[in-house]
Amino acid sequence: MALGRFTLRDPSGIEVELVDLGAAIEVVRTPDRGGRVEDITLRLDSDEDRLDHRRNPHLGITVGRYANRIGPAELVIDGRHHQLTANEGPNQLHGGGGFGRRRWIGRSTARGVRFELESPSGEMGFPGTIRTSATYELKNAVLSIDLDATTDATTVCSMTNHTYWNLGGPQAETIRQHHVQIDATQMVPVGAARLPSGPPGIVSPPFDFGHPTRLGPAITNVGPPGFDHCYMVEGDGFRRHARLVHQASGRCLEVWSAHPALQFYAGGYLDSPGGGGRAHGPFAGLCLEPQHVPNAPHLEWAPSTLLLPGQHYHHRIEFRFAGTEQLEP
Repeated sequence: MALGRFTLRDPSGIEVELVDLGAAIEVVRTPDRGGRVEDITLRLDSDEDRLDHRRNPHLGITVGRYANRIGPAELVIDGRHHQLTANEGPNQLHGGGGFGRRRWIGRSTARGVRFELESPSGEMGFPGTIRTSATYELKNAVLSIDLDATTDATTVCSMTNHTYWNLGGPQAETIRQHHVQIDATQMVPVGAARLPSGPPGIVSPPFDFGHPTRLGPAITNVGPPGFDHCYMVEGDGFRRHARLVHQASGRCLEVWSAHPALQFYAGGYLDSPGGGGRAHGPFAGLCLEPQHVPNAPHLEWAPSTLLLPGQHYHHRIEFRFAGTEQLEP
């Protein structure tokens, strides 16, 4: 059965294609400074490719029930132990792939597209049946995603979007010519398994993106496999997390959220034939993922990710597009 797809269009010239597998962003097309419209996300060419876990490294998916890593793959909630599905060595990554490997129920609304999913208790090891939705809207060059969830038993919840961006279009083989700015002065140190190894500390080069920073030299300085780090975003409430600029095309993207952290992943582990005219080699695209702190259920200092019956989880993400060559905020 073919996957279900939906298209959003905006008078600004932006077009977004969504797919029900993973309630995912499949393609984003935006104009460059000359008005030429191109894909600016990593994509695949067929349903078969998207269903192949080896070729589809979470491209554009709605991540849940827990974004990023929980290590080891286990939880203790209200004194009860829950063994989670491990899918990255002894740890769990992106909820075991649960939400991203499921087909959501999608329908068009008056303003966009709404996807819904029910995840039963025990799926990927998590307690509680969770009912969730991902609602996409595109207006005035802003793509918004509203992620909502409720549960019938205490569980953990941290959802995000996992789109890989390359503002240079299909002809840009890597993101090395992009400039990144992250609105954070602290980041979470990590160990070999990319799990937090201590509380947040002050960022310093080459991890400091407080000002627009070209990625090529930064990637070289940090060494392989590049950036896959959690930054604690300054301030509270709904605020900008990051800004991405590609000077050659004039494209700019800002990421906004009210969640406490941003995971910056520069795509260093990518390795597949890809699609859309672009191979998915290392650094072919990058992810800017607003979320809670990785492994927060095991960290006393991290904001809680518990979701209780009667509570409503809500996470709004905005991707704000612009055509600009300016690197200053």
